[in-house]
Amino acid sequence: MMAAMSRPVLILLISALVMLGPFTNNIMVPSLPALATDLRIGFGDAQAILSIFMVGFAAGQLFVGPMSDRFGRKPVLTMSLVLFIVASVLSAFAPDLYSLCAARLVQALGASATLSVGRAIVRDSFETEKMAQVYAYVGTALALGPIVGPMFGGVIEVAAGWRSVFLFLAGFGCLMLLTIVFLLRETNLSLNRDATRPARLIGNYATLLSTRLYLGYVLCNAICYGGIFAFTSCSAYILIGLLKVSPDVFGALYAITVSAYGIGTLVASQITRRVGINRMIVTGGLIMTIFGEIGVILPMLGYFNVWTVVLPFAGFAFGTGFVFPSGQAGGISPYPKMAGAASSMLSCLQMSTAAVVGAVTARMLDGSMMPMAWAIFGMGPVLLTSFYLLVLRKPRTAAPSAA
Repeated sequence: MMAAMSRPVLILLISALVMLGPFTNNIMVPSLPALATDLRIGFGDAQAILSIFMVGFAAGQLFVGPMSDRFGRKPVLTMSLVLFIVASVLSAFAPDLYSLCAARLVQALGASATLSVGRAIVRDSFETEKMAQVYAYVGTALALGPIVGPMFGGVIEVAAGWRSVFLFLAGFGCLMLLTIVFLLRETNLSLNRDATRPARLIGNYATLLSTRLYLGYVLCNAICYGGIFAFTSCSAYILIGLLKVSPDVFGALYAITVSAYGIGTLVASQITRRVGINRMIVTGGLIMTIFGEIGVILPMLGYFNVWTVVLPFAGFAFGTGFVFPSGQAGGISPYPKMAGAASSMLSCLQMSTAAVVGAVTARMLDGSMMPMAWAIFGMGPVLLTSFYLLVLRKPRTAAPSAA
């Protein structure tokens, strides 16, 4: 009989799960210029493989969470990883952009369970007062996906070309599948037979979307990820295309920006319990706004180089590290009986927002970094405004009628 894992080992396994999706998407960023050349398409078209992955990843969230509430976390993860492996192999041999996007969509659906179900496992395994801290630790690992993804992708691209990146992902998926089969014990001990019934599913999502506080916390994460994905979608065009950075060096520069996010989540893990999640979100939003503004001002003054691109966004990413763990805890913890659905909707809104922001921003690139800079800057004020209106501001109560 399989022995129960210790809490540190469980956190490590959850961390590996939640990083798979971002790792899979971001590993392709250094290959976008070469992929565009090889398939004879423009950079905006090549960026579609990032956005289509985000769309599939977001859509999958709506189903994998409730399925894990109904059938258990482990079976859903196992089947999803099998789908991920098959789609990765198909992506490696795709002859054109359309077939590649189709395979990427399936790959995203396969990877979608890892994030949503990973968050639900946290909800299964840790008490509420510990949850925000665990989410902060997991958020640090989540940052490793975007960090090491471009680093691995840049090295593989230089050594063997962009198609080999997908074969690497297939091998990585096999390793994750074996880990789930042999190490993970089921954490959902109260299977909900009604979780996947259409009426119940629609009812759960309607309840979540009609709850002001839930939307307030979830939108914080969605807005943050929109800014991050704007950089992800445009950074190869700016750093590799305009500033002539090589793909492997690009990976190292990208690691700097996302490492700042990881540092932010580590700082958050140490102070959230003393400060509270609302103050953490406001502080993070202010940091995002300040560095987003710096990212706009510097190129407008004529300073356009690697560091004026990388460092302001690193500061922005540091601020998002304050927001993400608190937004997750605020959105998911009030729903113990539908943690999978709450996590799924959070992930769906987060990823779909990012896909739209990234695609629109990439299409607006015009030989400068300004479309990206303005998009990132806008995220901070939007976050602070929506959080105030939905969470901090008390709803008005009707005045008592006169006797």
